[in-house]
Amino acid sequence: MQILLRQVKDLPSLPDVAVKVARTIDKPTTSANDVARVLSMDQGLTARVLRLANSVFYGATRRISTVSDAIVLLGMRTVRNLAMASSVEDVLGRELAGYAMQRGELWRHSCGCANVAQSLATLINYPVPEEAFVAGLLHDVGKVLLSVHMQVEFSGVLKLTEDEDISFMEAEQRILGFDHAEVGACVLERWNLPTPLVQAVRYHHTPMAQSEFSKLTALVHVADVICVMMGIGVGGDGLRYALDREAQERLGLSDEQIERQISDLSDLGKESTEILR
Repeated sequence: MQILLRQVKDLPSLPDVAVKVARTIDKPTTSANDVARVLSMDQGLTARVLRLANSVFYGATRRISTVSDAIVLLGMRTVRNLAMASSVEDVLGRELAGYAMQRGELWRHSCGCANVAQSLATLINYPVPEEAFVAGLLHDVGKVLLSVHMQVEFSGVLKLTEDEDISFMEAEQRILGFDHAEVGACVLERWNLPTPLVQAVRYHHTPMAQSEFSKLTALVHVADVICVMMGIGVGGDGLRYALDREAQERLGLSDEQIERQISDLSDLGKESTEILR
């Protein structure tokens, strides 16, 4: 896997502006003007924030022309999430032939998972819902490296899943010696992201194997499965993953609550990608 990880250099680093926005917003004394000063360092991100603030979705009664006004309207959490999502759109928007995902499908799935994870986090009173958003957004970043740099090996992975009716995770482990979750965790480590995010990505398909950051990991796992059930960015591997009932119990979620999430968020995948454009 070390040879593969050297290819991480092919993935762009998280932009400094996105990291600075997150750190600025996390400070308890931060004002909208403080965040606006950081956002102004990136014209593209500034334009997206203004576009979102003026969208029909947010129903502004007047034209929003300043970033600080947009931040007040949208809220700090939305701006933080928007900055992070915008910073990885190019990476997650790629076509992944190995996973039978067309261009934009992984991005759509990642945005959906991020929003569902945050919604679930709010539902169970998880202390930092935006942490669940970021973990959900980045949970499948390892697929990008595997699909691009392990194309030959992936023919064996696909054949094994079909021949033995096993999950992609198990097939990846048997053919490659590692899986996309492990690779994704290493990418986050290279990006110097916090340990809870790294571990949630590493164990999002095996949540009960992780105890230190168990609720965050379980949130990403359940959100991922919900997005698959909703058909949000499902690739060739999607239908081979099942909900871990113990993870559901760890979060204290009933079947009815999960069904309500699926019902309430049926259009989330479409909205969450279009709203960022």
